[in-house]
Amino acid sequence: MKSKTIGYTFIIILIAIGAIVIYKLPQLNSSKKPIEFHNFKGKVYGTYFSMDYESAETYNQEIDSIFKAIDKASSAYSSASEISRLNRDKLIENASPLLIEHFEKAGEFYTFTDEYFDPTLSALIEIWGFGKNTQPTVDTASVKKHLSRVGFDEAYEIKEKDIALLKDSVKINFTAMGEGFAIDEIADFFESKSIQNYKVEIGGEMRTRGESPRSKKWLIGLQNPAAEDDPSLDPLMAKLELVDQALSTSGSYRKFFVDQNGIKRGHIINPKTGFPVKHELISVSVFSKSASLSDATATALMAMGLEKAKTFLTEQERVEAFLIYETEDGLKSWSTPGFVT
Repeated sequence: MKSKTIGYTFIIILIAIGAIVIYKLPQLNSSKKPIEFHNFKGKVYGTYFSMDYESAETYNQEIDSIFKAIDKASSAYSSASEISRLNRDKLIENASPLLIEHFEKAGEFYTFTDEYFDPTLSALIEIWGFGKNTQPTVDTASVKKHLSRVGFDEAYEIKEKDIALLKDSVKINFTAMGEGFAIDEIADFFESKSIQNYKVEIGGEMRTRGESPRSKKWLIGLQNPAAEDDPSLDPLMAKLELVDQALSTSGSYRKFFVDQNGIKRGHIINPKTGFPVKHELISVSVFSKSASLSDATATALMAMGLEKAKTFLTEQERVEAFLIYETEDGLKSWSTPGFVT
C-alpha cells in the first residue's frame, strides 16, 4: 500500500512539473527577439553606405568597427593609416591581416585583369589632378617619368607579416577596390552570423544574398548616363535581379576634365600609357561573387576601352559585364552572355 502511495505521489509531481513547463513555454518563446530586417545607413569613406539584413540581432556597432579597422589599415587619406606609413617609411613591420589581405587581393586582380588594375598609379593620379587637393601639372615628360614607377608586381615584398616597398618612388593606393573590399568584409561578417538575406551597398557598389524585405529577389537599376543631360529619357538603361552577386559600376561621364587642347579626359588612367582614358566606353557594370573583384575589374575595363574590354570579357569566366558606349547615333550597350535583365 505504501508503494502505491509513493507511485501516485510521483505521478502527481510529474504532472505538476509538466503543467509548469507548459505554462512557462509561451513566456520563454515571447522573450526571443523576432527575426526581422534591419536597415543601417550613413556616411563612410567620403560616400554613403546603406545595408539591409535580416536577423534577430542588430550588428551596427560591429559594422562600424569593420569600417574603422579597414580605414586604419588602408586609408589613403589618413596619415596614420598603415598604408600611409608604408608609403612614407617604405617598411611596415607586423602588418595587420587586413592590410596583407589588401595586397593579396590586389595582386590577384592585377594578374586577372592583365595588369590594367594597378594600385601603383598614385603619382600619375596626382599629376593629372585626380588626387586629394591636386591640380593638373602634366606634360609628356612627367608622364613618362611617373609611368616608370608603375607596376604592382614589382612594387613590394611581404615576408611573414612585414611589408617593404622595393622602389623609393612608388606609392600604393587601394582606393580603386576599397568600397568593394569593405563590402566583402561586411558580407562575410553577415555570413559568419548565418544571415541568409542581406544587401550591402557603399557608394553604389553592392553585394546581395537571398531575398529583399518584400520576399523577392533584389531588384537593381543601372543608370542611363544620357538621362543626366536629358530628363525626358528613361533614367535606367537596364533593370535586373541581383541573386547572390556583387555589382560594381565605373564610369567616365561624371569625373573628367578638359585639357589645354579641349579634349575631355576621364578620371581613370590607363596604366599602360599613363594617360587618362579617351575612348567611347563611358560606363561599365561588373557582376561577380565578390564585390572587390567586381570593383577592381570595372576600373580595369574602363582603362582598357571598348574593344579590348570585349575581348577580355569573352575570354574569361569569372565576371559578367554590361558596357555602355557612345556612338554617333547615341548611347549603345553590349553585355556578356551571362548578363540577364
